[in-house]
Amino acid sequence: MKKLVYLIFLSLFATISLNAHEIWLELDDKKDEAKLFFGHFDGKQLESGEKFSRIKEGEVYPTELLKEVKKNNNNITYVLNKKGDITIVRTSEPRKARDSEIIENKIAYSKAGRTNTQVVTDFDIIPIEKNSNTFKIVFKNEPIKKSKIRVISPTGWEKTFDSNDKGEFTIHTPWIGKYLIQANFEDETKGEIDGKEYDKTIHAITYTIDVEQGIPWNIKR
Repeated sequence: MKKLVYLIFLSLFATISLNAHEIWLELDDKKDEAKLFFGHFDGKQLESGEKFSRIKEGEVYPTELLKEVKKNNNNITYVLNKKGDITIVRTSEPRKARDSEIIENKIAYSKAGRTNTQVVTDFDIIPIEKNSNTFKIVFKNEPIKKSKIRVISPTGWEKTFDSNDKGEFTIHTPWIGKYLIQANFEDETKGEIDGKEYDKTIHAITYTIDVEQGIPWNIKR
């Protein structure tokens, strides 16, 4: 019976081998800390040294959570004043897109925790209830319809979900462990930063949640 249940849940996820790097955030409630990592989330392979040194510390939201920032060999540790959901926002200089003449402004959001149901940043994913598997994706408090949301499970299996007309989507979390939720949004509004003009802004979020009940699955980092 357990094997059958496992196979049913397994079929919910489609595996995609992209060999892509991600930047993600993990909460450690026991130490009131959050750690930012760079590497392959699905295999828990972390970059370190020179490759990791290029990762920016970013801005912390909510700002009152931050107590101290420590940059280590393979992570950035954010010491918190108290437990709570946290988002790190990192920006880069406007640059020309790889395959066109369009100048892109890129903003990356790394988030962890699903207890707060209030929007904290311009681009955000929030649970509709504390610890819910149903979320809402928004930009400047407006729901994003028909958005593609990619979810990587602790096993490395993936599935894409679509938001409805309310910006809501429900994910499946059959395994115990950390899940990574990813989504993008392109704002076509032109602008300027430090004298550099850009044609649009690409917002990208990686959102980590912890699941404590389900099928056991352990990957040693």
